[in-house]
Amino acid sequence: MTVFKYFIKIALRNKGVILSYTIIFFILSIINGNTNYNKETNFIEKKLDIGIVDNSNSELSRELVRFLEKKNNILPTSPDEKDIREQIFLGIADAVLIIPQDFEEKINSKESAIELYKDDRTPEAYQVENQINKFISFAKATYENNKYDLSKVSYALEESVEVSLIATDQKDINEKINTWFRVYFNFSSYIILAVYISVIGFVMTDFTSKEIENRRKVSSIKFLKFNREIYLGQLAIAAFITSIYLVGCIILRGKYIGEVDFIKYLVNTIVFSFAALCLVFLINNITSNKFVLSGVSTVLSLGTSFISGVMVPQEFLGENVLRIAKFFPTYYFVRINEMNINSLLDVKYELSMQLLFAMAFLVVGLYLSKVKLRNQ
Repeated sequence: MTVFKYFIKIALRNKGVILSYTIIFFILSIINGNTNYNKETNFIEKKLDIGIVDNSNSELSRELVRFLEKKNNILPTSPDEKDIREQIFLGIADAVLIIPQDFEEKINSKESAIELYKDDRTPEAYQVENQINKFISFAKATYENNKYDLSKVSYALEESVEVSLIATDQKDINEKINTWFRVYFNFSSYIILAVYISVIGFVMTDFTSKEIENRRKVSSIKFLKFNREIYLGQLAIAAFITSIYLVGCIILRGKYIGEVDFIKYLVNTIVFSFAALCLVFLINNITSNKFVLSGVSTVLSLGTSFISGVMVPQEFLGENVLRIAKFFPTYYFVRINEMNINSLLDVKYELSMQLLFAMAFLVVGLYLSKVKLRNQ
């Protein structure tokens, strides 16, 4: 097992690559976990800086201005549209509203009664729109005999409701747990592929060099035994790398494993790792240049992650992007992680596709390997 031992020894020299990827991966996983579990559970209405131009100066418009003054900080505002847009762009005002002269007539005819300029870059600006709509809705409710009962409007707007937060529902907790596992394993596909190429791919460039091949020919070791020990070395290193992320998941969220379908994630990760290993085998038979491999590691791992749903959910990706993604096992790996299943039979198609890709990579790699041997 001399070749096997040397393969492992050379592979472990690249422990810096494994360690750096692993540290970054686990830091992001911890941050993702904290984000999932510590979300804001209440809403606090914020006082905004708004401008008001009241061209109506009616009783109803003055009541609206008084209502908005209680909720926001009112800024002096010019009626000039250019000045208004400049205030919004520079962030001086969150919103500016212009009340037209025929304000009451427009409300009565159910037309758009106010021209509102708001800063779409800040979600809080929509708060002003809600306040205006609230006032107009209450005013319409009191309209009778061609008159608004503004005392009722004011009373209704000043009423407040005491809200008590109920303890977080168990269903919400379970959903957060499932989300964490999905994100964790989705992102692990990027790490596994990148580390496989960077470690196993780089080691194989040393074993497939001309010097090593010449030394093998003059040695007593047979060609089949030589390759068998190399493949065993690849499997050992691949198993070690994948185990790091499986064990890491148990360490970070082990107490929740019983609440998710962990067998699905386990089987899916093992099958994907096998497909990734076969892909590395194919790449090594295409090139043995370390600079090319370094580029392939980055482009292939990141590229497939972006188009397959690791970085961006698949529902947000275009049809053309997903068509391309279907030519890589990462797409099917992510699909399984995103599915709720009763048994592994529910994802037999996705698992089979990953295995088919693995076989295809292996067959093409073996063919290229034979072509290389003939040319030597």
